Amino acid sequence: MTPKRKRRNTSTRRADLANEIAEAIRLRLFRPGEWLRQIDLEERFQATRFDVRRALDELAVRKTIEHVPNRGYRVAEIDLKTYGEILAIRVMLETAAAESAAARIDGAGIARLDALAAQFSAAVLTGSRTEQSEINRAFHQLMYSFCGNAVLQETIWALRDRGRGSQITVWSSHEALLASDREHHAMMAALRAGDAAGLAALVARHVTKGAVPAARPAEPAAAPKLSA
Repeated sequence: MTPKRKRRNTSTRRADLANEIAEAIRLRLFRPGEWLRQIDLEERFQATRFDVRRALDELAVRKTIEHVPNRGYRVAEIDLKTYGEILAIRVMLETAAAESAAARIDGAGIARLDALAAQFSAAVLTGSRTEQSEINRAFHQLMYSFCGNAVLQETIWALRDRGRGSQITVWSSHEALLASDREHHAMMAALRAGDAAGLAALVARHVTKGAVPAARPAEPAAAPKLSA
């Protein structure tokens, strides 16, 4: 068996593990409403029971998952109204981050973003959905990292993760993937031109592009009992 992860600062361990679980939720390895068994998470992420519990508590604070007293933790489910409200706030925050990034990014940053945009283009043609999602996230994380406001970045990604609790799929077809690819390259053109307003408009459209309800599982799993 793979050894448990090495001991590190408690807050760092908790944040790292919480981010790994959030990434699994983001990739739909755990779906909205699904119960999370702590013993399964310990095995999947090679973590201690204590670290898993602390990570789940943090994700509950972020509203990525919810804690049901005397039953356990499950991936949060949000209705379409709440999802729409999350999108509206994301547009405000992500357009602000994009405008600031356009004013701060340098040539090296543009080159790195260009490389990620090219990687996404390749993944759209031959990559898995996991690869597409990871590269897409890396592209936006890098772009927003130039906004100069760490709290703004943290809030954006907390909202993105919370939005995964909806029965919505952004890339509902291959054409939707191709549209995202085109938008990435249009964003790069705006960045190279120093067009902050144009970039903000592109990001707003990118965030709110068409999404459709995802197919629900046939029958939700029963709530597991809490492990001792």
